[in-house]
Amino acid sequence: MSRVYEALQRSQGDNPNSPLVPDQSEMSAVGGSATALMENGPVDAVWLKVPPERILRPTPTPEQRLVTMTEPDGTGAEMFRVLATRLAHMQKKRRLQKLLITSSAVDEGKSVVTANLAMTLARRPHERILLVEADLRRPTVSDLFSPTPLPGITEWSEGKLALENSLFQFRDTPLWVLPAGKPVDDPLPLLESHRFAKMIDTLATSFDWILFDATPMFPMADATSLSRLSDGVLVVVREGFTRRKVLNKAIESIEKSKLLGVVFNQASMLNVDYSHYYGRYGSKKEAKKEAKREADQVKAASA
Repeated sequence: MSRVYEALQRSQGDNPNSPLVPDQSEMSAVGGSATALMENGPVDAVWLKVPPERILRPTPTPEQRLVTMTEPDGTGAEMFRVLATRLAHMQKKRRLQKLLITSSAVDEGKSVVTANLAMTLARRPHERILLVEADLRRPTVSDLFSPTPLPGITEWSEGKLALENSLFQFRDTPLWVLPAGKPVDDPLPLLESHRFAKMIDTLATSFDWILFDATPMFPMADATSLSRLSDGVLVVVREGFTRRKVLNKAIESIEKSKLLGVVFNQASMLNVDYSHYYGRYGSKKEAKKEAKREADQVKAASA
């Protein structure tokens, strides 16, 4: 049976990214079935020894738009830092750990936004991040991080993979990814199951942020179902693509207390001469002012 080999304390001191090597007493304490530990109890005091095959070492292309990696000093990466800072401030005022990221329709860039935001949050001091690829119908996040398909939620749900073997670590960071695994035609029974909810609650004991890359709100019901497990929802809007009527309908379907705002994707209003731009929704006039002052700030629209 699989076993847990490392202990992870809630605080890892000055270097939260460094691995912890357990002593023999820790090995003994966590030495039972990892599956039983992960699924039947908190994992606050236990963690995994990650083998090389579960370390992600992506080499993104410009087309993938992982700007936080390819252009860490650029405008796009700075906007994600602003978004991450705003979310961190909100987290101090209310419960905000499990964040659902969705869109009103397909092809609005929600997965790219989720990936960039997760990497940005992981660079904040003493933060541990889990990115859950919760779009089981058309998973795309893992394609950004790995050239080969990754097993994940589907295989775990079928009993083919222990939960700890479904988790992949982003190289040299406290960012972890729970891939979707093979696509599923109808994932709603799984997403609405008590077992799935319990698994997320169990994982939540070991992370500061959990980001769900969900399906669009329409025409699927997956994101609406997942919102019950989340503390807040961000809606990605692609400029010149999203239809206002569909967006309004999507926003109306989200519980008001959970709607945090809108992420404006591919926003020409920011006056940026390359394609990596994401920002919180704001007025065009204000955004142009900020661009002229080279502040590259993002205006938030809160519910």
